[in-house]
Amino acid sequence: MPFPRLEDDGRTVTLDVHGATVEEAMRLVRATIREAARRGRDRVRVIHGSSTSSARYRNRTIRHALHDLLDAGALATHATSAWRAEDYLLLSLDAAAASDPARLTLRDVLP
Repeated sequence: MPFPRLEDDGRTVTLDVHGATVEEAMRLVRATIREAARRGRDRVRVIHGSSTSSARYRNRTIRHALHDLLDAGALATHATSAWRAEDYLLLSLDAAAASDPARLTLRDVLP
């Protein structure tokens, strides 16, 4: 079974939320965006996978929950723009902070 993973190249943070529940993924995404912006990263890429649910079950998938957060403006505090792909979401960050050379890890964003 896959588990969430996080990679940071110093400019883009990539969070793969496969294996997380919708609620866990939403907490990880919010925490990752906050910490990435605090550390001066330009982008966060959230890999959520392709959703195969019907519109009737829209909020049961990570993809749809993320898109709902985005549409509601809940990610606008740090994200200035978003690009939606079939299996990931790419967020540009308003990172006013100077870039921190310490790489972000999953441990940094876990509750």
